[in-house]
Amino acid sequence: MTNETSDNDKYGDLDANSPNPINPTPESNTDCPPVEPTAETPKLSDLPPPVPVSVKSPYITRPPTKPGPALGPYFQFITTDLTKMLWQGSALIFREVSYDQPQIKFTAEQKIEFNWETLYENIRNMRAYRINISIELRDGESDDKINWNIDWGGHITNGAFHITRRDQKWRGGFFSCNGFDATVSEQAKTDLTFGDVWQHLDSVHEETPLHLLIWGGDQNYIDFMFEDVPYLKDWVNMEWNQKWTCDYFDELDQQVEEYHFNSYVQNWERPEVKKALASIPSIMTWDDHDIFDGAGSYPPLLHDSPMMTGLFRTAQKLRLLFQHHTTVEKARDHGLFGYQGYNFLSQCGPNLLIVGTDGRTERDIQTVQHEKSWEMIFSKLDERVNNIVHLIVVFPVPFSFVRFKLAESIFEYFKNMPNKYRQLPVVKQTNSIFGLPELYDDLLDEWTHEAHIEERNRALTRFQELAEKKRIRVTFFSGDVHCCGISRFQTRTKQSLAPTHDAKLMYQVISSAIVNIPPPRHVLRFAHYVKTKWHPVPETDEELIDFFQRLPETGRKIIHKKILPNRNWCFFEQCQEKNPSIYRAVKTKFFRLSNKNVDQHLPAIELGPTSSKDGYGSDQPPIHEHSHNHACAERKEATEDDIGTQTLRIRLWLESTKKHKEGRQFVSYELLIPNLL
Repeated sequence: MTNETSDNDKYGDLDANSPNPINPTPESNTDCPPVEPTAETPKLSDLPPPVPVSVKSPYITRPPTKPGPALGPYFQFITTDLTKMLWQGSALIFREVSYDQPQIKFTAEQKIEFNWETLYENIRNMRAYRINISIELRDGESDDKINWNIDWGGHITNGAFHITRRDQKWRGGFFSCNGFDATVSEQAKTDLTFGDVWQHLDSVHEETPLHLLIWGGDQNYIDFMFEDVPYLKDWVNMEWNQKWTCDYFDELDQQVEEYHFNSYVQNWERPEVKKALASIPSIMTWDDHDIFDGAGSYPPLLHDSPMMTGLFRTAQKLRLLFQHHTTVEKARDHGLFGYQGYNFLSQCGPNLLIVGTDGRTERDIQTVQHEKSWEMIFSKLDERVNNIVHLIVVFPVPFSFVRFKLAESIFEYFKNMPNKYRQLPVVKQTNSIFGLPELYDDLLDEWTHEAHIEERNRALTRFQELAEKKRIRVTFFSGDVHCCGISRFQTRTKQSLAPTHDAKLMYQVISSAIVNIPPPRHVLRFAHYVKTKWHPVPETDEELIDFFQRLPETGRKIIHKKILPNRNWCFFEQCQEKNPSIYRAVKTKFFRLSNKNVDQHLPAIELGPTSSKDGYGSDQPPIHEHSHNHACAERKEATEDDIGTQTLRIRLWLESTKKHKEGRQFVSYELLIPNLL
């Protein structure tokens, strides 16, 4: 990491941007050696007894409780190997160390091979197993159902998941922010629950089985650890110079590991989440709340401190275990790659490729991902992208979003104030638990922050070159910001350019949050008045588009159409689109009525009853379809040859803040992304 040089301030304290003297030249935030205990190392207090949390969930306590004797299975998708005609994945299960290895059985029409791998002989009194699974990939366009049965030696559990055949179009889900952070606990006491949006996702899966579930970051909110672990609570209240010099000793490491482990188990075992993990193979990329709020976005003095480095190292260990079914030692053998981080590449049949990026391991105030990791990503893409139609790139934070340049400057100024002033009551009240302005790390987290925009634009240029060279449509999936919307890159031209011929046409799908509370509506209204269109690289427009035309609650037309604060998740599928009339509707601002047989004077009917009366999923049409605004001048120009046949359909499912009188609570908005001819 490159650090800014800085002298001591006038009070003799080190500037926040100074290198940490205890760890002055780290290559990453993973290489700080563990601190050996000394005679002065304090004795830790035990974790307090668990108590129910304030939100509506009987399964969540603080601190998280110890797990039962058997956990899982949690299924992971890895890739499809078309040369060997195999679907490849894994299952993660845990069994208390006093029990023998359980027995698993798979039942399907095709051949299935699997083998057991022990990841940990004993982690928190549990033995962690990885089951490597290879399933024959059959020709055809149908789903295959894979039944599983586990004999735990005292009881039996069973279930099933679905995989595609070779030529079947993939269906999947995407979401982010699976929990409540520490700043919204009081608001969450109202009527928000952990499970409502998850239950809707599960209901859609029951109607139309998903082949894949993409977790976009903040899977496991660890924020309350700084209130529940006594020593960490003391640490966040320490004076600034103590904070960045404080040791992360072995006993604390064990307590933090226990908290992470129990927190993952508690979240993974929530009924609605467990149901998804046991029936939809997942792929995951992490974000800051899986580590601690703003991880990687703090100045060097704090970022490289023994405490933050140690907390990161423990979070990485548990992330690799629960989110990727691996360990630090085995991660490369299991296909994760990067200079120091852990990225993945998953091929979904012959037409779809997904790359998941690690936006935290190599992050600092200047860098999101190391240049060497970028080289590895594009080298693998150049090798693997052959006749692939769609590429989905998963970033934890939006690759394209609103820019708040004035706010960035203000918070950068306050971040650099003399350390003496951090103890003033008015300053402490407005700072985060880490002694810096509350919104500083939130802004610096973003790809569109001034510190990261050049790196982002370099990556954007390389994605454009890849799209042009390989004739592949690139789409970005991201979460983090607790709202939903669509951004778009496209060729900057005065001439009408059909979407199917624009290699620079790339959409950013923002889906956040599936659980966490949305920001106030007035905050998002303000975002609409910030500049939302600019030109990041030559011959390229970037814009947060007017995607939402009507409110999900009432169906009324709205003024602020770019982002909405409703909790949500994203459904996506590959489909064939040959109907020119539908294509014409996609390319203009067109509203489809979802049910023409009912009274259309009701706002909810005009909007479209896209969930069933009991509030669960439905395959009815969305509120509207929306895509590129460059419509063909004449209907006759929208021929089947221009349309292509490999569309990526995106459907954002939004939770209404109030249920319709008939019980409907979820409505959808659709985006059709054409392939590149």
